[in-house]
Amino acid sequence: MAVQQSKRAREQQDVMRVEGESTSSGIKTAGGKTFYLREGVWTDADFKAGAGLPETVVKFGSDEYFALLKQKPQLATFFALGEQVTVILGGRVYRVNAAD
Repeated sequence: MAVQQSKRAREQQDVMRVEGESTSSGIKTAGGKTFYLREGVWTDADFKAGAGLPETVVKFGSDEYFALLKQKPQLATFFALGEQVTVILGGRVYRVNAAD
């Protein structure tokens, strides 16, 4: 039992170290998704340009931004990554562009 606890503790340390390194290298996880920092935009690893998915684009901090969060609160986890985010949720691409 002690060996199992030790293994779990070691695995947890490894996970914490990897997550810390990921954040500094432009990789983050949120809501079970992986995001890469590409040209200043946190981009969902599942996003493929030209995939033809419908898109919703909002400006960070705008009335539309907050209305979308009220309508789809699960987006808050992803939008919390920063002012520029691209995420796929429910077969739709959601883009947050930086405020002017």
